[in-house]
Amino acid sequence: MSNIEEEFLKIEKECAWNTIFNKIANDHYMKTSHKKYDTALFNVNRALNRFRDVLPYDDTRVCLTQGSNDYINASYVQVPAANRKYILTQGPLQTTSGHFWQMVWEQNSRVIIMLTHLVEKGCNKCWLYYPDYQNDSEIKFDDVDLKVTFISDRQYRYYTQRKFELINLSTGESRPIIHWSDFDWPDHGAPKNPEPFLQLLGDVRHCGAFDVRYGPPILHCSAGIGRSGTFVLVDSILKMLPHTQTPSDVSLMDVLAHIRMQRYGLIQTPEQLRFSYIAVIAGLKILNEIEQTEGSFIECSFNLSSDSESDDDDKNNFNSKRYPKVCRRQDNVMPNGRLSDVFEDINCELIKRVDSNASSYQPSPKSTRRLQSMSGSKLSSEDLKQLSSPSKIVTPHDVETSLRLRQERLTRNDAIGKKVNEMKTKLREQSSSMFTNNDGTSLFKLLTTKYRRPVFIGILTLFTGSLMLYKYTSNNDRNH
Repeated sequence: MSNIEEEFLKIEKECAWNTIFNKIANDHYMKTSHKKYDTALFNVNRALNRFRDVLPYDDTRVCLTQGSNDYINASYVQVPAANRKYILTQGPLQTTSGHFWQMVWEQNSRVIIMLTHLVEKGCNKCWLYYPDYQNDSEIKFDDVDLKVTFISDRQYRYYTQRKFELINLSTGESRPIIHWSDFDWPDHGAPKNPEPFLQLLGDVRHCGAFDVRYGPPILHCSAGIGRSGTFVLVDSILKMLPHTQTPSDVSLMDVLAHIRMQRYGLIQTPEQLRFSYIAVIAGLKILNEIEQTEGSFIECSFNLSSDSESDDDDKNNFNSKRYPKVCRRQDNVMPNGRLSDVFEDINCELIKRVDSNASSYQPSPKSTRRLQSMSGSKLSSEDLKQLSSPSKIVTPHDVETSLRLRQERLTRNDAIGKKVNEMKTKLREQSSSMFTNNDGTSLFKLLTTKYRRPVFIGILTLFTGSLMLYKYTSNNDRNH
C-alpha cells in the first residue's frame, strides 16, 4: 500500500476532507500574500477576465507577443519533478477567443483539453471558440489573422476528439490541432468514477500532448482552476511515481501546494481533492498501461501513434497542408495489441505520398515484416498495397459537400421556423377567441369609456344584492 493510499484512507476514515481542504487554502493564502496580479487589474484588462476573483499571477502569466495588449488570463504551470509543463486558462469569452488562438499559435501548442461544457445548469461557462461543423466548418479571427478549420471529429464513449487546422493568414503556415472536449465533469464537483477520467488522460498522453518538440498542452474549464487543476495534479503524480527511486517521498499535498503557487486556487473544492486521491490510487493499478500509451504528436498523418520504433524521417518529413483520412478504420472497430500500431505506421507512410504519387505507394520493408509477423500470415507487397490503397480519400475541404450540407441545414431551419410561426399564429387566434362573444365583439371592449359606466353599475348592483341576501339568510339562522 502506497503512502498516498494510506493518507487517503486516514482522511476518509476521519471524514476530514473539509478540514484538510481549509488548511490547504489557509496555507496557500499565507504563502501567496506577496504575489501580485496587477496586470490583470488594469482597467483595459478587467473585461478580459471571466471571473473577478480568478486572476493570473504576474510572474507566471502567459504574455501574448503580437498586438498592443499582451494580456490573457492564462498561466504557466510546471512540475519539474514530473518533467511536465502545462498552460491553464479560463474558458474563452466571445471577446477573447481570438486571443486564445493567438496563444495557441505563439506557444506552438498542438493539444487542447476542454474540461467544461459550453452551458452548465443554465449558465454560460465557455464561448464556442472552435468550429464544430454543425454551425460552421471554419472560424476566422481577423483581429489576430488566424483561421481555424474543422477537419474531423470522433465520438468516444465519454468524450469527443476533434481535429482542426490552425492557419496563420499572414504567412499561410498551418498547424494541426487536437481538441478534447465533452467530458462529463460537473462544475465545482468531481466525476463519479475515475475510469473515464483515466481513459481521457491516457488518450491525451497518447496523442502526443507532452511531445517536447512542441509547446505545452492547453487546459481550460470555466475558470481554469478547479477541473483543470485536478487534471494537472493527477497527471503529474502518476508521471512522478514510476520515475522516482523512493515513491514514498511523492506527496500529493506538496505537489498541490507547488502548482498553487503558479495559478491561484487550483482545485476548488474538497470533492475535487478527494477525487484526485481516488484517481491516483486507481491509476497506480494501471500505471504501466498509462505509461506505455504516451506517444509523439505525428504531424504527417495527423494521427495517434505510440510506436517508439518509428523512423526519424516519419516524424520530420511531412506535409502540414493537408490531412486526408486514408485507410481509416471504422470508429467502432478497435484492433487489439500492437497490430494497430502497424496499421498506423502504414497510414503514416502512405499519407506522406498521397500528394506526390499515391498510385505508386509501396509499404516499407519494416512495415511489411511487422505486419506479417504479427498477423500470422504471409502477405505480399501487393496485398499490403491493396490493403493500404488510397482510393477512398475523404477530403475534409470538399466544397460541394460543405455547400450541400449548409443548404440542407438552412432549408431545415426555414421549415422549422415556418412551423413555429404557424403554431404561434394559431395560439394567438385561440387565445383571442376565448374573450370574444358570438357576435364578434371582444369582451375587453366592454371596459372602454362607452361601456364602463353600465358595467360598473351592474357589478355594484350584483355585489349589493349578494350582500343583502347574505344578511337575510344569517338573520333567519339566528331566529331558528
